[in-house]
Amino acid sequence: MPDLGRHSVAKHNIYERYLGRYIDTLTRHHSQTNLTLTIVDGFCGGGLYNLDGVEADGSPLRMLAVVDNAQAKLAEARAKGFTIKCDFVFIDQDPDHLAFLEELLKQRGYGDRIGKDIILFSGTFENAAPDVIERIRRRGTSHRSLFFVDQYGWSAVKLATIRPIMGELANPEVILTFMVDALINLMHEKSSVRALAAIELGRGDVQEMIRDRGKPGWKSLIQNTLYRHIQAHTGAAFYSPFYIHPPESHRDYWLLHLSKHHTAREEMGKVYWAEQNTMEHFGGPALNALGYDPLVDVRQGEFAYVFDDDAKKRSEGRLLEQIPRLIHALTADGRSVTRRDLFVGQANDTPIVTSMLDDRLALLRDSGELTIRGRRKDSSGILVPTDRVSASSFEWHDEFALTPQPSMFLMPRLRRPKPES
Repeated sequence: MPDLGRHSVAKHNIYERYLGRYIDTLTRHHSQTNLTLTIVDGFCGGGLYNLDGVEADGSPLRMLAVVDNAQAKLAEARAKGFTIKCDFVFIDQDPDHLAFLEELLKQRGYGDRIGKDIILFSGTFENAAPDVIERIRRRGTSHRSLFFVDQYGWSAVKLATIRPIMGELANPEVILTFMVDALINLMHEKSSVRALAAIELGRGDVQEMIRDRGKPGWKSLIQNTLYRHIQAHTGAAFYSPFYIHPPESHRDYWLLHLSKHHTAREEMGKVYWAEQNTMEHFGGPALNALGYDPLVDVRQGEFAYVFDDDAKKRSEGRLLEQIPRLIHALTADGRSVTRRDLFVGQANDTPIVTSMLDDRLALLRDSGELTIRGRRKDSSGILVPTDRVSASSFEWHDEFALTPQPSMFLMPRLRRPKPES
């Protein structure tokens, strides 16, 4: 059995935790009786590894276990029962890996499902992707699908392969690992332009990014450029570009979560905070966290950011300054601003999740900085406005406005003028 590195253990833990949250999120309505889902493991391997002398299950077996456990809990909890209609597609270009995985699945009691809801595909993820997309489309219109693309390096999967997944499916999510340090080190080599074709960077793009190589913040600039490049060339509306960096490992991986909906970005954010010291990013706390400062090195000061209690405190402190200014900017033209406006517009450049945002919004309201308006149904079932004067969490459609009283957090020049008497 091959050895399993600590960075791979961290990745598998994140995959497992996110899949559990994903199923929980999509099965919250108690009247629901089924969920149709496709899970794709693009580089599945043989499914069993050696971890410090002990056998450790790989991603295929761990994903199967998560779905089996969720199925059992939901079926027991729902009066009408529950069925997770999940297809698993395990892809690997090494025939020996798939042969080993097939035998392992039979040993674990999954043999009668192979060829039915468990599909083994011998070949590259690139070659398998069109058939997988078509298979998902045939299963219905929701296209609920998770693609775990744990590539070996950074160029095994072309962005051109991710684009149809995002473009042709209604609700796909792609979790793509990316060995970015190897990519950055390649950029100064003469062969880099040809090698970078997989992620669609041209000669000019590369020259611009390597021009300031060695200067403070150079890696941060490269990473922030690539984040946006990858998003633009995959069609993903939302992305989470953070690092897997377990303390006991010397290898850094990007974990890029690509999706089409802000709730997916929110749930992945919760996983990062749950994993704490496993995750990090080269940026600041709170909103606009991925901005580039050429005077600050990426591993100094606030750019050394892991998802721990200290990082949370720093983010919460910064949010108290940022939220009023953001609301002021968004309401400058007289329109109202909702919680969705506050989160969705900033989601790709922040490590925060909505629970942190809500906590600060409630504090600003209690301090007299904000008013918060929601909607509730009256006795006739009609939605009517209501003040959210004591709520500690908020809905996506709740509206926020700055108050005209003197402010604790805003500079006087940003305050709204008091109405004339």
